[in-house]
Amino acid sequence: MPRAKQGCWQYVTSQGKFGTGGSERWTCNLCGYKGTGGADRIKAHLARFGGIGVGPCSKPMPEKMKEELLEWVAAREMRRGVRASAETHSSAQSSIPQGHSSQASQGEFPSAPLVEDLETEEVAHASEQQQKRPRESQSIATGRGSLHASSIRASLQKQGKQEATQGIMRLFIKCGLSFNVVRTPAWKEAMKMVSRLGVEWEGPFYEELRGSVLRRTKEIVQKQLEPMAETWKKYGCTLMCDGWTDIRKRNVYNILVHCCKGTMFLRAIDASTRGLSITGEYIFGHIRQAVLEIGVQNVVQVITDNGSNCVSMGRMLEQEFPSIVWTPCAAHSIDLLIEDVGKVPWIHEIFSTCQRVVTLFSKRPKLLSIFRSYSDLELLRPAKTRFPYMCIVMERLLRVRQSLMQTIVSQEWLAWSGHTCSKAESVRITCLSDSFWREVEALVGVMQPLYSMLRIVDMEGSTIGLVYEYMDRVGESLARCTSISSDRLDEIRSIWRDRWGWFHRPIHGMAHILHPLWRTERQMLGHELDSAWTSYIGRLYPDDVDMRLTLEDQLLLFRNYGGSFGKDTAMLRSSQLSPVSWWEKYGLSAPELRSVAIRVLSQDCSASPCERNWSTWALFHTKKRNRLSTAQLERLVYCHCNLRLLESGGHTADVRQVNIDHIDIEKVHEMPTIPSEELDLYSMLYQELTEPQHQTRSQRRTRSRAVAFAGASTSSAPHGREDEDVDEDEPDEDEFSSYTESDSDD
Repeated sequence: MPRAKQGCWQYVTSQGKFGTGGSERWTCNLCGYKGTGGADRIKAHLARFGGIGVGPCSKPMPEKMKEELLEWVAAREMRRGVRASAETHSSAQSSIPQGHSSQASQGEFPSAPLVEDLETEEVAHASEQQQKRPRESQSIATGRGSLHASSIRASLQKQGKQEATQGIMRLFIKCGLSFNVVRTPAWKEAMKMVSRLGVEWEGPFYEELRGSVLRRTKEIVQKQLEPMAETWKKYGCTLMCDGWTDIRKRNVYNILVHCCKGTMFLRAIDASTRGLSITGEYIFGHIRQAVLEIGVQNVVQVITDNGSNCVSMGRMLEQEFPSIVWTPCAAHSIDLLIEDVGKVPWIHEIFSTCQRVVTLFSKRPKLLSIFRSYSDLELLRPAKTRFPYMCIVMERLLRVRQSLMQTIVSQEWLAWSGHTCSKAESVRITCLSDSFWREVEALVGVMQPLYSMLRIVDMEGSTIGLVYEYMDRVGESLARCTSISSDRLDEIRSIWRDRWGWFHRPIHGMAHILHPLWRTERQMLGHELDSAWTSYIGRLYPDDVDMRLTLEDQLLLFRNYGGSFGKDTAMLRSSQLSPVSWWEKYGLSAPELRSVAIRVLSQDCSASPCERNWSTWALFHTKKRNRLSTAQLERLVYCHCNLRLLESGGHTADVRQVNIDHIDIEKVHEMPTIPSEELDLYSMLYQELTEPQHQTRSQRRTRSRAVAFAGASTSSAPHGREDEDVDEDEPDEDEFSSYTESDSDD
């Protein structure tokens, strides 16, 4: 009785044999392929299994025979031997999909990794057992039992993943990469692309990466940024420029383009040429080129720092392009305001005292270890930065006040060999002084509005509409302050008034007028705001009187809640929507004013994105990688910054703005309280340290009890490990003085 044909024959059409005893000819019903041979060749064709003289099918594997074909492939692999060459395994596994994934239906078959840890005896035994079984067998016998074909594939893939993971681990270790790299979308995308190759690949060459590949990547990024450039026509944009000096003392200037959708890196200027002077004319030449490249009609303002060369550049810019205004960086201006306040003699004295406390602890490892045993928070050292570090240092001191007091009355302090020196005694008296802490707390309360204002303008987004309002609130907050005397308060308010009067521009008043939240009677009667409106509109339309009259009429409509501005939803959502989105939705009654409002309120008020961009330069230009040219660095920074912008949403993202619902410029975070019993104890110790040492026997007895009580009250704190006495010697007077002077004279 002839043997029945297997199920694979239903997917082919027999064409007969060659002669009387030759191989049978057939045509695939799925793809039309013409082949010869029996059932094994048909299965190899349907499963895309190479190496037995038949071509692969171009159509997906039949669903009805998928399991049978997969088991047949696994059986053929076992016959060949698990230790076959990498090329043979790549060809075989390229036809095996992972389980029942969607790739099988699409005809995509990723290659499976090789298994190299199975013992030779087990492989040989499995081959013998398989050969003894009939061809229709639904399982594969091995030395350890019966395994399904899917289990074989799973073991192959698991072993391959382990080997690949070890290779990646060696890459991270040898190159010093951060493990956070694997969390980035770029890493996951790269791994997926490599896994689709199906063949061995060592990656691109060094010359390709630093040359053609990098240039090609920059071209691709430029193409992807074109939709964002289209949004500049509607929302306008701000050019930002700031300078930086790298570790090789080369001057570099960044030019960034900001709009309410994000900040794009445009280019870098190499200003390190020998003999080159960074004048206003030099900066203006590059800014002018960027303005013409973007389009004069698309640029609303240019923001730089307050250097004299930038001020000169601003005058040239406004003279050549009347519709574009130069605006000083608000973050830099407020930082200078805080520095001016810090130079007031009585404030400088308080902060210098705080510096001495921090310096004593931070320069002595043993003393710092004692302090850490009582505190979970670290002391913040004064440092020269752009930001008001003295506000941060004083606030942190208030938070660790109790820990400092516990440290200076502890037994470890008395056991420390340097506790009798003059600096240590001075710091001890300072920490026990209640008047010192009251002065620090009062000064932190006075400086908090300025510090909060700096935080606001340093955020990235549509913040120009907040500057005028919140700077006025800073002045009102200073006027209401009662923690310091009126003479001292007037001194601070005078500094605030001078600095605010210098750096604010008509565009700040214009943004305040058009912000839907600030429509009040007070605003309508403000002479300064009216002057700002007249000045800015005159720059936009110097020769178009009709347009200026139209805008004034529409402004009255906006202020009087006429047209669509008077809808109940418009008034309700003025505090829920960003000002740009609000004007887009409710400004249809005043189309000309709507266009101006969207362009003005979309802008930023500071060049802080330029400051943050320098960290990207430092990422590529390090002490070990400092021979990169400025042009090569520019390509790397351009791709890095703009790829991050595209990943965050780019032109499809919502309008970026600061959420003002959570802004309270006068709010000081709650400080930890100290029990009154401890405060009385510290006050008693302070009096004993500051009064003349003429004590009776009862007073000495009281002092001994107080010290013993202090030691008992602080002994319950968890102590850390005892550091070795490293650098216990007192620093020289010159060293301490120079440190304090350099940090305070910012």
